[in-house]
Amino acid sequence: MKSFDDKRGQVAIFIIVAIMIVSVLLVFFLWVKPTYISDGVGIKGFEGCVQDALENGIAELEGKAGFIEADFTYSYNGEELTYLCYTNSFYETCIVQVPFLKNTFDENLEVLIRPDVDACYDAGLSSLKEQGYDVESGEVIYNVEIEPGAVRLEIEAPTSVGSINLARFNVEANAPVYDMVMISTSILQFESKYGDADVSSMMLYYPDYYIQKEKRGEGTTVYILEHKMFGNKFKFASRSLVFPAGYNL
Repeated sequence: MKSFDDKRGQVAIFIIVAIMIVSVLLVFFLWVKPTYISDGVGIKGFEGCVQDALENGIAELEGKAGFIEADFTYSYNGEELTYLCYTNSFYETCIVQVPFLKNTFDENLEVLIRPDVDACYDAGLSSLKEQGYDVESGEVIYNVEIEPGAVRLEIEAPTSVGSINLARFNVEANAPVYDMVMISTSILQFESKYGDADVSSMMLYYPDYYIQKEKRGEGTTVYILEHKMFGNKFKFASRSLVFPAGYNL
C-alpha cells in the first residue's frame, strides 16, 4: 500500500509540474508575444549582400595595388597601374611611395565599400519593416582587416527588431590578398635597395603564385602577382635604377 501511495504521489507531482509549464508558455505567447526573424530574413540577407560588396571591392582594389584612385600611375595595356616605388633620376634606386601597403589596402577598401554596405543595411531594414517588424536602427560602424587567406569585416550596427537586439555582424571573404600584399612589400624592398627583384626565387618560396615581371623601355617595371588557384591578380609598377639610353653595362 505504501508503494502504491508513493507512485500516486509522484504522478500527481508530474501533473502539477506539467500544468505549471503549460501555463507559463501560454502566458508568454499570449501576452508577451515574442518576435521572431525567420531564416533568410534580416541578418542573413544583410550579410550576403555585404559579402558581395566586400568581394567586389577586393577584386577592384587588387588591380590598383590597393588604391581607389592613385595619383601617380603608369599606363599598361589599357590599365593605370599604381607606382609603388619610383625615382625620376638615373643611377638611383627608387623610393617606396607607400610605406604601409597593408594599411593602405584596409583603409581604401573601407572607403570603397561604404556606400554598398549602407545600402545593404537600409535594404535589410526596409524588408523587415515591410514584413511588419518593429525596427529601430543605429549608426553603422565597421572595420576591415585583411588576414592570411581572408578579408574580415566587423560591423557594429545597433539594431532592434521587435524584442530582439542585434549589435555585431562579422562577414568574411576568402581572398589571398594578404599574401599578395606581403609579397609585393618584399619586391618593393628589393627594388628600393638593389633596383630589381628576383621573382624566380620568390616563386620558389610562394609556389601558389605566378609572379610576372616585365621591363619596359623607359625604365618602368611592371609586376603582376596571380594566385594559381583563385586567379586573383595584384598589379603595380616600379621605376628604379634606370640608366640612360646608350649606357653600356
